[in-house]
Amino acid sequence: MADQLEKERSALAAMQERSSRFASSGGLERAANMKVEASDVFISTAAKAGTTWMQQICHQLRTGGNMDFEEICDVVPFLESAEDTGIDVEGGQCCKPRIFKTHFWEPYTPKGGKYIVVVRHPYDVAVSFFKFLEGWYFQAGEISIDVFLLDFWLKRGVPKDISDNASALHHMASWWPRHAEPNVLWLFYEDMKDDMEKEVRRVADFIGVNDEQKITQALEMSTFDFMKANKERFGEGRFKRMRNVAMGLAADAGAENYKVRVGGGQKHLLSDAVKAAIDEKWRTVCQPVMGATSYEEWREAWKAKQAK
Repeated sequence: MADQLEKERSALAAMQERSSRFASSGGLERAANMKVEASDVFISTAAKAGTTWMQQICHQLRTGGNMDFEEICDVVPFLESAEDTGIDVEGGQCCKPRIFKTHFWEPYTPKGGKYIVVVRHPYDVAVSFFKFLEGWYFQAGEISIDVFLLDFWLKRGVPKDISDNASALHHMASWWPRHAEPNVLWLFYEDMKDDMEKEVRRVADFIGVNDEQKITQALEMSTFDFMKANKERFGEGRFKRMRNVAMGLAADAGAENYKVRVGGGQKHLLSDAVKAAIDEKWRTVCQPVMGATSYEEWREAWKAKQAK
């Protein structure tokens, strides 16, 4: 047992070293300090909280149903890795508004634009993040979900610098004080699943799309079934081609890891110890900011406020 744990932690350390080469420091600095246009839209989420889904929704709303891209980040760039994958963040996009995805927490996000913040239950974020990196950043079976979450994901906190990601809970807490600002749209992933049309219409209104045909097209082309049928366009293909080798991975690592998966329903993969650790981190990081003892309580309070 001790030997197995030591092997897993060694593999985890190797994974962390590789992930430290995710993006160049110069690219990150220039991304954070980009020249922002007032109409620019930044999709800001913790990793695996609905980013790709929102990229597709926004792109389909602004284009009215254009799938002329190889991978979604070709047309809705990932801000942090843009320079390292050959994209000029200050250049033009296919149409207005320009849209970017980012996992920067609020202090590092470029200022002066509009912000769509999507949050998701931390239990689901945890499982989804593990599943996404398994088979890409590390081999299946090499690191258990408990070691990955307890020794890595939950150890994240306040970023030490721009190259460091905030924890998922620090990310949502960093944005919450701004949730009522007119240039911030707050969305719960679970609400998107429960009533997709309502939430897509909120997004459309926020980014200035009032064409009913475009909205209808976006609704049709942002469903799970549609995106699964086009899964190759939602899997960080551009990033993998251009950064895998730089991170010390095989060129084809993660080739079959796509982002379109059934959301939620995998909380059973979390041990009681991991759930307890996530709950404790919520109480430490989020409760003082959101005023709720749990994610569920926070979401219900939000829904009640919205209903008034």
